Amino acid sequence: MSKTERLRYVLKAVAAGVWAGLMPLIYSYSHTVHTSHSIFILAILIYLSPNILPKMLFLIPSIRCYLERSELMIVKCIMWWSQTQPRLYIGRGMHESAWSLFKYTMFWTVLLISKLAFSYYVQIKPLMGPTKELMRVRMPGYCLPEFFPHATNNRGVVFTLWSPVILVYFMDTQIWYAIVSTLVGGLYGAYRHIGEVQTLEMLRSRFQSLPGAFNDCLIPNKNTKERGVKLAFSRKFHQIPPANGKEADKFSQMWNTIISSFREEDLISDRDLEVLLMPCWAEPDLDFFYWPIFLLANKIPIAVDIATNRKGKYRELKNRLNEDNYMSCAVRECYASIKSLLRTLIIGVSEKKLINEIFTTIDIHIEDETLFTYLNLSSLPELQGYFVKLTEYVLKNRKEDKSQIVDVLMKILEMVTKDIMEVEVSSLLASVHPERYTVQDEHKYFTQLQFPAYSQTEAHDKRIKRLHLLLSVKELAMDVPSNLEARRRLTFFSNSLFMEMPCAPKIQNMLSFSALTPYYSEDVLFSTFDLQKENDGVSILFYLQKIYPDEWKNFLERVKCGSEEELEAKDDLKEELRLWASYRGQTLTKTVRGMMYNRKALELQAFFDIANDEELKKGYKSAQTSSGERLLWAKCQAQADMKFTYVVACQQYSIHKRSGDQRAKDILRLMTTYPSLRVAYIDEVEQTHKKRKGTGEKVYYSALVKAAPRTNPTNSSDSVHILDQVIYQIKLPGPPIIGEGKPENQNNSIIFTRGEGLQTIDMNQDYYIEEAFKMRNLLQEFLEKRAGERDPTILGLREHIFTGSVSCLAWFMSNQEHSFVTIGQRVLANPLKVRFHYGHPDVFDRVFHLTRGGVSKASKVINLSEDIFAGFNSTLREGTVSHHEYIQVGKGRDVGLNQISMFEAKIANGNGEQTLSRDLYRLGHQFDFFRMLSCYFTTVGFYFCSMLTVLTTYVFLYGRMYLILSGVEKELRNQSTMMETVLASQSLVNIVFLMALPMIMEIGLERGFYDALFDFVLMQLQLASVFFTFQLGTKFHYYCKTLLHGGAEYRGTGRGFVVFHAKFAENYRFYSRSHFVKATELGILLIVYQMFGPTYMDLFTVSIWFMVCTWLSAPFLFNPSGFEWHKIVEDWTDWKKWIEYDNGGISVPPEKSWESWWEKDLEHLRHSGKWGIFIEIVFALRFFIFQYGLVYQLSAFKNKNNSLWVFGASWCLILILLLFVTVLDYARRQLQTSFQLLYRIIKVSVFVALTTIFITLMTHSLILPQDIFLCMLALITTGWGLLLIAQACKPLIQKQEIWSWVMMLAWVYDLVMGSLLFIPIAFMAWFPFISEFQTRMLFNQAFSRGLQISRILGGQRKHRSFKNKD
Repeated sequence: MSKTERLRYVLKAVAAGVWAGLMPLIYSYSHTVHTSHSIFILAILIYLSPNILPKMLFLIPSIRCYLERSELMIVKCIMWWSQTQPRLYIGRGMHESAWSLFKYTMFWTVLLISKLAFSYYVQIKPLMGPTKELMRVRMPGYCLPEFFPHATNNRGVVFTLWSPVILVYFMDTQIWYAIVSTLVGGLYGAYRHIGEVQTLEMLRSRFQSLPGAFNDCLIPNKNTKERGVKLAFSRKFHQIPPANGKEADKFSQMWNTIISSFREEDLISDRDLEVLLMPCWAEPDLDFFYWPIFLLANKIPIAVDIATNRKGKYRELKNRLNEDNYMSCAVRECYASIKSLLRTLIIGVSEKKLINEIFTTIDIHIEDETLFTYLNLSSLPELQGYFVKLTEYVLKNRKEDKSQIVDVLMKILEMVTKDIMEVEVSSLLASVHPERYTVQDEHKYFTQLQFPAYSQTEAHDKRIKRLHLLLSVKELAMDVPSNLEARRRLTFFSNSLFMEMPCAPKIQNMLSFSALTPYYSEDVLFSTFDLQKENDGVSILFYLQKIYPDEWKNFLERVKCGSEEELEAKDDLKEELRLWASYRGQTLTKTVRGMMYNRKALELQAFFDIANDEELKKGYKSAQTSSGERLLWAKCQAQADMKFTYVVACQQYSIHKRSGDQRAKDILRLMTTYPSLRVAYIDEVEQTHKKRKGTGEKVYYSALVKAAPRTNPTNSSDSVHILDQVIYQIKLPGPPIIGEGKPENQNNSIIFTRGEGLQTIDMNQDYYIEEAFKMRNLLQEFLEKRAGERDPTILGLREHIFTGSVSCLAWFMSNQEHSFVTIGQRVLANPLKVRFHYGHPDVFDRVFHLTRGGVSKASKVINLSEDIFAGFNSTLREGTVSHHEYIQVGKGRDVGLNQISMFEAKIANGNGEQTLSRDLYRLGHQFDFFRMLSCYFTTVGFYFCSMLTVLTTYVFLYGRMYLILSGVEKELRNQSTMMETVLASQSLVNIVFLMALPMIMEIGLERGFYDALFDFVLMQLQLASVFFTFQLGTKFHYYCKTLLHGGAEYRGTGRGFVVFHAKFAENYRFYSRSHFVKATELGILLIVYQMFGPTYMDLFTVSIWFMVCTWLSAPFLFNPSGFEWHKIVEDWTDWKKWIEYDNGGISVPPEKSWESWWEKDLEHLRHSGKWGIFIEIVFALRFFIFQYGLVYQLSAFKNKNNSLWVFGASWCLILILLLFVTVLDYARRQLQTSFQLLYRIIKVSVFVALTTIFITLMTHSLILPQDIFLCMLALITTGWGLLLIAQACKPLIQKQEIWSWVMMLAWVYDLVMGSLLFIPIAFMAWFPFISEFQTRMLFNQAFSRGLQISRILGGQRKHRSFKNKD
C-alpha cells in the first residue's frame, strides 16, 4: 500500500471519530433549537457526500471524465478522498457517454435479473426442502472412520450436495451471457441490415438499387445518406441512375473490375465472365440501363413466349414489362442491338432503305401501341433462331460464311415481311423504290455486306456477343456464378452497400494509411517440389484439385490448357501453377496479392475523381494503355502511392538472402510484381570492433528495401538481374528481438509505415478488391463526430474464415470463429463497449498509438496474446474500439485437430497470463460495475467459467464418492425422491450446449434460419459435440496450468494443409496429461460410482461418461486414416520405439524419446512458485482420499472394521509394492546386461510367488475378485498421486537420489495407459467399414463439393512427374 493510501485511511479514521462525536451534538442541538431537524439532515448529507459522489459520477460519466482530467488541486483532493481518482495517468477519462452507460446497464440488469430468478426457482429453492430433511435425518453409522462421532446433523452431506450447485451458480452467468448476447446481437444485426442480401435471388431482386447505393456510399457527392434509425427502418430503395450519366459509367467500371478480379482468381469461367460483365457503353438516344446478362437471362424467351402463344397477350406483356424492369430493358436492348447490327452489316443503299422502312413501321406501331393489332407475332421464335445464327456467323467473322449470312438475312426479311407484317417483299420494295423497282432486283439483295469486318473493334465484338447471349442464354445463367466463394463475396458486397457507412471523400482528401504484415519463415510461394511431394500418397496439388475442382477447371481454361498433362508439358506455365496453388493456401503471396488490391482500388477511385466525362466514357483501361492519357493514369498512381503503403516485416529476410533460401527469392519476386511493396527486416552485420582491434562485433540495423529496377544484361549470354534496393537503414543499439517474436517484429517495422491509419494484417489473411473500394469510407470513421462519444482509436473489422471447406474440423472451427468475429464482437462494441483488439485486421489510429506505446506489447510470457493488450492499452489511454461490419477480410484457420488444439492451448495460456496482468487489473478497477462485468465475461471470465465447468464435474463425482463409500447413500435410499431433486438441480451443467446459440443466430441472420438449423443438425451428426467437449478439456488444462505455474509459451501451429494422419505417439505426447489422464481419473470414479451407487443415478452420469469417452477417443476419431490397418502397424512400431526406457538424453528431442518428453513436460514445475507447488500437492491428495474410501469397501473390512489401522495397513502394502518394483528395477539395471539368466529367474520367481499368494487368498475366501479389482483401482490412483507429489518436489527427490525410481514409475504408467488406448483402436481397425465411416464423417463438406477423399487417403493417385524448376 502506498503512503498516500495509508494517509487517506488514517484521515478517514480521524474523520469518522470526529463525526461520531459531532453527530450526537448536532442532533441534540437541532432537537432543542430547531424542531425540523434541518441542521441534522444537512450534517448527514455532508457526511455522506464522499460516498454519494461516486454514485453521482456513475450516472453522469461526462462530468467524471472531466474531473479525472482536471488539474485543479481542490478537484484532485475531492477525487482522492472519494477514492475515484486513478493513481496514474493510465485509466483516466475512459468512461463512456450516458447513452452508452444506459445501454450496457440495461443489458446487465436484464441478464442478472433473469439469472438470479432462474437460479433461485430452479437451483436453490428446490434444494431448500431436501436440505432441511437431510438435517433432520439421523445417520445410524458410517462405513468409514468417524472423525466427528458426536455430530448431531449432516453438515458434511449438505456441503457435498450444495458444492456443485454453488459452482454452477457462479458458472452459469456465462451461459446467460450467451443467451442475452445472442438476442441482442441478432436484433442489432437486423437493425444494421445484415443478411438482407443472402442469396443470388435476393441479389437479382435488389440489383436495380445497387448503382444508386454505390453512388451514395462509394462516390464522393454532396448528397447525405440516411443514417441511424432512419436507415434501419427505411424501405426506400435507391433510384436507378440515368443510363448515360457518370454514375452509370462509374458503377459499371467498378462492377467489371470486381468481376474481372474473380476471373483472375479463377472463381469464375470465361462464360461466367461474359454473363456477369456490364457494358461500359450507352447509346445517346436510349434511356435504359445495360444490366449484366445474368439478370436478363431467359427474359427474351419469356417475352417471346408471351407474345406468341397466349391470349390477351398485349395486356399481359405490357403489364409484365411495366413490372419487370429487367425484361423491359432486355427487350428494348435486344431490339436496339438488332437494329444497330443490321444497319452496320448492310451497306447497300436500297437494302438500307428497306431495313429503315421496316424499323420505321415497327417503331410507329410501338409508339401507337398497335403492335399486336397490325403485326402477327406468331413467328417470333423462328425469327429469334435466325438472329442467333446471324450473330454466330458475325462473331466468327469468316469469309466463307458470307453466303450463309445472305441466306439468313433473306429468310429474316421474308419472315418479317410475309409472316409478321403480312406484306409481300415486292410491294415493300416498290414502296421504297417506286421508280427503279423490277422483279429481278428482289434476288440481288444483300450482296453488299460489310463482312468480314477487318476493322472490327473490340467494342463492336462485345456488342454482338452480348446480343448473342441475350438471345441464346436461358435459365442456365440464373445460377451464375456457380462458385460458392464468388456468390458469397458478391452477396456480401451488395448487402454492405445498404448498410450504414460514412460518405466517401475524394482520394486527395482521404486519410492515408499503411498495412503491416509480420512474417517469419512461413511459406511464401509453393515450389514445384512442394506441390508434387506426397504425404500419405497425396500431393498438395492433387489435394487442391479435389478441394477446388471448379477453380482448377477455370484455371486450365485461363491458361488455355485442356488437361493437367498439357499444362505440365509447358515450362512457361509452371509459375502460373505455383501461383494458383499458393493462392489457395495460407501463404505470403496470397496475403500480398489481397492487400495490394488496396492500391488497385485507389487508382480506380482516383480515376473517377480526376477524369472528365469523355475520359470516363473511355474507361480506366483506356487510360492505362493509351499513350495520350498516360499523364492521367500517372496522376492516379501518384495519388494511390501517397495514400497507401504496404510493408511486409520479414524478420529473417537478410538471413534467408545470405543463405540463398528460396523464400528470399520469392519475396524479391513479390517486390518485382508489386513495385510499391516494401519489405522491412533486421539486418545483422559482422563488423570490426572500433575500440578492440582485431575483434569482431555484431551490428544490427532496421532496414527497408524495395525492388530495384531491372539491370540490362551486358551481353546476350547474361540474364536480367533483379535485386533489392535499400531505402532506409537505421542502426540499432543491440538485438531488437528481446521479447515475443511477432510483436517485436511489428515494433521494429512500424517506423517505416506512413499515414494516419495502420492496418495490421496477419500471414494467414486475404483481402478482396470489392472490399478495398470501401477502405476510404472506413478511414472516415476516425473523423466522424459522435455526440457524447469519444473518437475511435481502433476500427474493428469482421472476418470471413475461408478454410471451412477442408474438413469437418475446419468447418466447426470456422463456424465458431465466425460467430465470434461477427455477432460476438458486434455486442462487445455496442452496447457493452468492451471490444478490444483480438488480432488482425483491425485499423489503428497510427498517430494515437505511436505516441502511447505502439500497437504491440512484446514482454516475454505475459504478452503471449499480444493483440488484446493493444486493445487494453488503447482503452486505458482514453481510446475506444469500434466494430464495423460493412467491410470484411478473409482469414485462414487451423484445419487439423492437433493444429486446433495447439491454437486453443496458446489462447488459454494467453488468457491465463491476462488474468495475472496489471492491464486487466487496471481495467477492472477503473470500469464501473456493469462494464467491469462485460470485460470479465468476454475475456478471462469465459476461460474461468470453462474451468469451473470441469471442476464442477470433479466436485460432483467426489461428492458422490463420499456419499456412497461412507454409507450415507444407503441410509438415504428411502428418500430417493429427495436425492433425485438434488441431482436434477445439479444437472444444469448439462445445458452448456446453449453456448452454440450465437453461432446459430449469426448463420440465421446471414443465410436464413432454415440453413442455420440444418447446419446445426449436420454438425451434431459429424460429432461437433465431441469436438467442442474435447476442446473444453484443452482450455481447462492449459488455463489452470498457466494460473498455477505460469510459463505460457508461443505454439506455432503452421499454415499448411494438415489433414493427414498423425501418429499415435504424437497424439499421446500432446494429449496425455491434458485429456487422457483426467479422463482416466473420471472414468475410475464413474466405475466405482456404478458399482456402489443406486441405479436411478445412471441418468445423471451420462453427460460425464460422454466427456470421458470424448477425451479418450477424439484424437483418434478425428485423425484421418486413424483406423486403417497399415497405419496402425506403423503407429505401433513408432510407439514402441518412442516409449523405450532409457533412450533419452540432453540432446535427444521429445519426439524421439519418452524420457526427453517427460522431462520437458515437467518444465513448468521448475519455474513455478511456492504457492503453485503447494496447490499442486494439495490437489494430488484427492487420490489418497479416494484410496481411503476404497479400502473400507473390501470384503474383509466392509461393515466389519472401520478402524484407521486398516487405512494405515493399506499404505504399508502400497509401500511394500513400490519397494518391490524398485528392487526389480534395480535388478534389471544391474543384472540384465551381465547376468541375464539370473534376472529371468528372479522375474519368474516373483511372478510365481505373487500368483501363489493370490490363489491362496482366494481359496480361503480372504479376498474376492471384486476386491482384486478395487485394490487395482486404489493402487493406480495412489501411485499416480505419489507420482504427482514427487514431480512437484523434484529438487528434494533428486537430492535423495531416488529420481530414477520416480521416472520408472512414470514410464510404467505411460506404457500401460498408451497400450490400453491402442488396443481398441487396433481392434476397430480390423473392420474396414469403420475407416470408411470415419472418412465420410471427417470430410463430409469436401464430399459435397466433389472431393474424392477415399482416393486421397488411400494413396491411389498415380505418380506424375514434374520437372523440378522453380
